[in-house]
Amino acid sequence: MEKDKENMPTPKRRGLPKGRTNNPNGRVKGSKNKISYDVRKMIWEKVSDVNYVNTIFDDIDKVTENDKRAKLKIELVKLFVPRPLNNDEQKDKDFKSAVWKKLSGEGDNED
Repeated sequence: MEKDKENMPTPKRRGLPKGRTNNPNGRVKGSKNKISYDVRKMIWEKVSDVNYVNTIFDDIDKVTENDKRAKLKIELVKLFVPRPLNNDEQKDKDFKSAVWKKLSGEGDNED
């Protein structure tokens, strides 16, 4: 059996050789992912409507099991409230803020 695998021809790759694409420069840095941007926009339009949000919470309140109802509310809140940063992330954020202030000249006007 092992010898049969060794003697089998390898299938030819389709398309361009590895490392070469139709867009050699790649996607422009900072460009938006169109699909996820559109999806986020649609979600934002829905959740910015107070009535829509209230109906979600009304539906959750209809769940009879307390632990499931609590879990649903927690998971829903996680979607909209950012998680706290750990120490390393906070230091990185502070460093980036300091660099940005220095580069933008905001810190130069301090007396």
